[in-house]
Amino acid sequence: MSETAKNYRQLMVILLCLAIGLGCYVALSQLSGIFTIHNYQPNPVGQFTYLMIKVWLPWAILSPLVLYFAKRYPITPENWLPMVGVHFFILMILSLLQTFVISYHYHFFETMSESMVGYQPWQHIGHFLFGDNLFLFHFIIYTLFVASQNLSNFYNFAEEKELESETLKRQLVESKLLALRMQINPHFLFNTLNIISVLVLKEKKQQAATLLEKLSAFFRQTLEESEAQWVPLKSEIEILDQYLFIERARFGERLKIIMDIDDNVLAISVPSMILQPLVENAISHGLGEKTGPGTLTLRCKMAGGYLLIQVIDDGVGCDFTGKDYNPGIGIENVRQRLIQLYDNDHLFTLNGEFGRGVTVTIKLPIKQSNEHQR
Repeated sequence: MSETAKNYRQLMVILLCLAIGLGCYVALSQLSGIFTIHNYQPNPVGQFTYLMIKVWLPWAILSPLVLYFAKRYPITPENWLPMVGVHFFILMILSLLQTFVISYHYHFFETMSESMVGYQPWQHIGHFLFGDNLFLFHFIIYTLFVASQNLSNFYNFAEEKELESETLKRQLVESKLLALRMQINPHFLFNTLNIISVLVLKEKKQQAATLLEKLSAFFRQTLEESEAQWVPLKSEIEILDQYLFIERARFGERLKIIMDIDDNVLAISVPSMILQPLVENAISHGLGEKTGPGTLTLRCKMAGGYLLIQVIDDGVGCDFTGKDYNPGIGIENVRQRLIQLYDNDHLFTLNGEFGRGVTVTIKLPIKQSNEHQR
């Protein structure tokens, strides 16, 4: 709807409300006369016609001008006192102008009562303004016009403030997410360089060179997606494959990896770099401290309206309810990012037992994730 059409519609609504209001006033005044005045002769049509001609019609003619003044001198929390004064001055001018026209029309074109015959035209102004309560009607009607426009201003002002608040909130969330994400790459780089240094010391130069290539590819891909908070699950798994190649070089045949991933979840968007910290934590603290071979399982499935992700290892295990448990960078990073992105609409649990491994479970709402991706 165009601005002109919107203003026209607003004007029609106000004028209709004024007519209805005047009708209600006539009905109430007629009822009051019936119940309070002896031998009262009701004349609702005459009174309503008088108000429509003397009150409604002038304001209908002046309404575009009043709306112009309402827009030209908006009332805001910062300037309400001087603007109220400005509008009161405009009200007085318009009220006197209308009453001046009505008085002259009454004096020269209408039948005056005998008590009014000796009056000058301008002397009827006070009679109409205060004797017939026209000023009260003018005050109410002008206030209605100005209030209707300024309510729109306050509504737009409130919308702008809400938008600013949401923008600031989003920027704060994004800055927190960026800070959390920046913890991941240095942490991973430190561990990987340790692996490469060990290979170099063992004179396994070819393996060290291959790991450097994979490390370069890993960081190249993560840098390409550094601006994205959301990526398809397929992209996360591709990055994870590069990381797991590096870990296979470290553990050799000791590390068995099972990827149990349904094809229908690969396109679902997830927070970027959400899998690698969990897998790294499972390998470094679970399987890395285990004597003998170990198995890491990554499971991604649909569960109702949620994406179910599980990282399972059969490593040394952990008691997450114990007083000595202290979450590492990877686990705490994931937990905080999920809170920032999903609030309470997600599940993140850690279940473990010494000697029996650890299961990390995440449930993410699919609809909300895809909306963020768009």
